[in-house]
Parts: sequence; C-alpha cells; structure tokens
Amino acid sequence: MSRLWNSYPRSIRLLAVAAVIHSTGMACIWPLVTIYIHDFLGKPLTVAGVLLMLNQGAYLIGSLTGGVLFDRWGKMRTVYAATAGAVAVAVALGFTTSFHTYTVLLLLNGFFSGIMFPVLNALIGLLWPDGGRKGLNTVYVALNIGVAIGSASAGMLASISFAWTFFGNAALQLAVLFLFIFLSRTVDLERGQEKEGRLVAASAKHTEEGEGAQLPAAGLAEKAGGSKGAAAAMATDAAQAAGRPMAWLALGLLSAGLLVCWIIYSQWTTVLSAYMQSLGITLREYSLLWTLNGALILFGQPFISWVIRHFARTLKAQLLLGAYVFSLSMLILSQTTVYAGFFVAMFVITLGEMLVWPAVPTIAAELSPPGREGFIQGLIGGVGSGGRMVGPLMGAVIFEALGANGMVYFMAALALVAVACFTVYTSFVKRPEMKAALPAPEKLGS
Repeated sequence: MSRLWNSYPRSIRLLAVAAVIHSTGMACIWPLVTIYIHDFLGKPLTVAGVLLMLNQGAYLIGSLTGGVLFDRWGKMRTVYAATAGAVAVAVALGFTTSFHTYTVLLLLNGFFSGIMFPVLNALIGLLWPDGGRKGLNTVYVALNIGVAIGSASAGMLASISFAWTFFGNAALQLAVLFLFIFLSRTVDLERGQEKEGRLVAASAKHTEEGEGAQLPAAGLAEKAGGSKGAAAAMATDAAQAAGRPMAWLALGLLSAGLLVCWIIYSQWTTVLSAYMQSLGITLREYSLLWTLNGALILFGQPFISWVIRHFARTLKAQLLLGAYVFSLSMLILSQTTVYAGFFVAMFVITLGEMLVWPAVPTIAAELSPPGREGFIQGLIGGVGSGGRMVGPLMGAVIFEALGANGMVYFMAALALVAVACFTVYTSFVKRPEMKAALPAPEKLGS
C-alpha cells in the first residue's frame, strides 16, 4: 500500500490529503442535520427534508459556480475563497440558535462545499494529466475516507455539544486552506513541467503530421505567416465549429447517465431507509450498511482493479458494467424482505458506485479542452447534486403509487436508460477534433 501511495506525484498525495480533511469536516455536519433541526431547533421532519433538498440545490449552484470561477477567475483564488468561506460559515453555525440564520448558513455551507468538487477534480487533471482514471479514483477514495471518519466523529462531538461539530468542521477547513497554500508553491512548477511536456508533444506531432495538422487554433494563428498556415487555421476553426455541438451532446449523454445512476443511488438514503424500518430492521442495522459501503470503497480497491483489468478495460466498459450492476442491486431488493438481502444489495450497488463515480469525471476530463476543466467538472458535480435532489421525490411518488416492489423494479429499468446513454455517448467523441470542440473562455483577469 505504501509503495502504491509513494508512486503518486507529491502534489497528488497532498491533494488527496486535502480531500480527506475537507470531506471529514463536511461529514461532521450533514449526518446530524435532521436531528439538529428536529430536536434542537424544534422543527418538524418535513422542514428538515425541505432544507436538505435546498442544501443540494445550493451544492449544485456552488458546483457550477466553482467550475466557472476555476477557469475564469483563477484556480488558487477559487480554492482560497471556497475554503475561507467554509471556515466562516462553520464558525457562524457554531454560535447560532436561530432557525432562520441556520437555514441561510446551511445553504451557504452547501454552496461552498459544492465549489470544492470541480476544483479537486480539475486540479487532479491539471497536475497529473497522465493519471487518467487512477487520478480521479484517488480523489473519490479520499472523499469517501473523509465521509467515514467524519460520520463516525460527528456523534462523539455532538454528544459533547452540537456546536463542537461545527467548530470541528471549521478547524478542518482551516487546515485545508493552509494545505492548499502549501500546495500552491508546487502547483506552478508542476504545471510548468506539464506545459513544457505538452509543447514538446505538440511539436513532435507537428513535425510528424505536417505543418498545422493538429495544433490548436491559437498556435496556428501564430504559425500562419503564409497562406498555407492561414488555410490550416481556417480549416481547424471550421472543424471546431462543426464538432462543438457533438461534443456537448456527448457530455449531455454522459451527464444524463450519471443523473439516472444518482437517482437510483439516492433511494438508499431516503425511501429504502423508511421501507427497511417498516420491515422491522433497526436504525443500527441500517447504519451498518453504510459502514459496509465505506469499508468496501476503502479496502475493495484491489478487487475493483481486478474487475476493471479483466472485464472493463475501457472507461466505456467500466460505465456500462457499473450501470448493469446498479440494475442488479435493485432486482435483488425486489426478491427480499430480510436484512441479509439488503446487505447483499448494498454490497452490489457499492461495486457499481466504485465503477461509475470515478469514471464519469475521468471521461469528462478527457473531453475538456484547456481552460474549460473547471466548468466541465462543475457540470458533472451539479448533475450528481441534481440526482440527489430529484431522486428522493421521484422514489417517494413511485413508492406511494406502486409500492416497494414497483419502485425497485422501476429503478432497475431506469438503470437501462443509463446503459443506453453510456453506450451512445462514444459515438460523438471518436472524431479527432472533439477534444478542441468546446471553446476555451477568455480570462476575466489575472
């Protein structure tokens, strides 16, 4: 394990540590939101449910905003603003006893947390461009380690005082801020090396394929001293204009498949938890399922790597296998009313999660042109948040109309929609101009 850890670039290891700390702090808050609103602030459970939905909406807005700021305002500026904002909100939460103030602060907490998702994924792609799925999987595992640690710590802190959960989060987000300040000293150096490597590769391709063959339009404009260079620049611009709708369609299909998977997954935190209690399964047994989920994500990486090597050698195959596994988990639930069946279904859907969640941002990073990494990752993060918003309501409506079996059968069939999206999206990314199809934005300032 230590050898594998040391094989990662130093900046990636620091980024993974930052992801663990950030996720640990945030996980000190969200498991106790319902209890805090109901027991401490004296509001009904329906109010807590509405606030959780609004919190996901704030996360969605933060994810999209973070992506745009990352590309246009500056990478480190976005990081510093998000972490400083998270610290301030966490401290304020520790002192407030007003429901209305708590509501505003909870939404701000979701907003700043949402900003960090595209930042972490985009930085992985920039600092380790050759890492591929390995790099994004590192962040995925790190975030889940933080969730496991934070969820376990939240109860202990809350037993002292609810305020300590907020202050604990503030201290951890402050540590993240200082860690990113330290990381920024190496980021410019590594990006410089990466940029140099790209220039060498572009120069080699330029030499092999002929003048102006695959260079970006800006480079062609500089080369276009003669009519041959100008013609090549015009041809490349035309190719980009033709490919742009196709690139967005590919991302749209990828996002639609991810949205469906999140809708299915969110049933475990909402409808299925209530259904399990109606069957006499205790909250402690339900919580144990999430312990299984976290343990499998952490310790099951060698197994999932073996599965990928033998059954899903491409990212497309990884997505398709994951979507089929999501469907299988729902079919298992349709055949059981005992705890062992739920245990097996959680095991299966966790395997699907381990296949799909890291693969989508990896593919999105490959589709992202220089200068749009943050926006694309923000879009992916926003889609996940959208699924967590829509899923509980959709599941509840179907559960009320069709019952438990009808709901899980519907979700099993819905997973096939994700299969269709993941199957078709590659039809729009095989063209050589697709990487450059999404235009890079102009800087809004240094």
